[in-house]
Amino acid sequence: MGGFPKLGLDEKHGACLLLGGRGGKLPRMFERARVGGHLLQNGNRKKNNATIRAILQWNRRPQMAGSPPRVVVVTSGKGGVGKTTTTANIGMCLARLDFKVVAIDADVGLRNLDLLLGLENRVNYTAIEVLNGECRLDQALIRDKRWVNFELLCINKPRYKMPLGFGGKALTWLVDALKKRPEGTPDFILIDCPAGIDAGFITAITPANEAIVVTTPDITSLRDADRVTGLLECDGIKDIKMVVNRVRSDMIKQEDMMSVLDVQEMLGLPLLGVIPEDADVIKSTNRGYPLVLKKPPTLAGLALEQAAWRLVEQDSMKAVLIEEAPAKRGFLPFFGG
Repeated sequence: MGGFPKLGLDEKHGACLLLGGRGGKLPRMFERARVGGHLLQNGNRKKNNATIRAILQWNRRPQMAGSPPRVVVVTSGKGGVGKTTTTANIGMCLARLDFKVVAIDADVGLRNLDLLLGLENRVNYTAIEVLNGECRLDQALIRDKRWVNFELLCINKPRYKMPLGFGGKALTWLVDALKKRPEGTPDFILIDCPAGIDAGFITAITPANEAIVVTTPDITSLRDADRVTGLLECDGIKDIKMVVNRVRSDMIKQEDMMSVLDVQEMLGLPLLGVIPEDADVIKSTNRGYPLVLKKPPTLAGLALEQAAWRLVEQDSMKAVLIEEAPAKRGFLPFFGG
């Protein structure tokens, strides 16, 4: 297929669905997607009353904004909102876009990033062995066989007690060591932050200069996300964006779930991406296969791919309220209504 691939709009989930195209890599999307009665569009785009369209650019790579390595912590405060899933899929997207990525699982006691990536059987050394001088840093890094420019670093092995001396300074030392590797500096260092705002959270955010706050459209998650945002700002992290996960447009239309616009107004953060509810997320998690690698691409996979593009270029989305026109009815109900 030459030129631009065709796209359709899935009204149930309100996300762009790829109908045709070439290759497995997903390019930049300048999209306008209806999600629960709201229009999501990239920032600084002119409004257009035409049919919702998506333009895919196959002829360019996203332009890196900022100087590498960019250290990004993925956090939320509340557990179970999709931090690890977001870290795994965005990291894999960045690797597919030819960026060097190192993902650090900073959840010491309950690490899961290796499971989502299907790398749990290859974890022989961790960061603790590196700090204790028992192995080299390159031995603790696990290189993904599907995309060799993606590497995983686990802090500790399950069921092992964390040394009392491990903290923000130790994680900062590891990040500095990654920057000085003979193989070259990674473009992105993604840190999967544990839930809560205790010592593990403080350790994970210490070396970061950017943050992604993952939340869901419910009041408990939003309150925790608001608290985490304040702590990130107090720590000096000013570049904070949010990902709204598990969005269901049918519940939003029935006013059983807050809309994306409501979430953005409550938190006041730039919108990196909106991920619709997708049953394939659970399937990919159980199989240890990131959702963004699935062919054909799923709705949530496309949304995560778009979020990765915006992260590279430090772009954002904007939720805009749309008033839907009432349905036209005939002169009599049985004559056109």
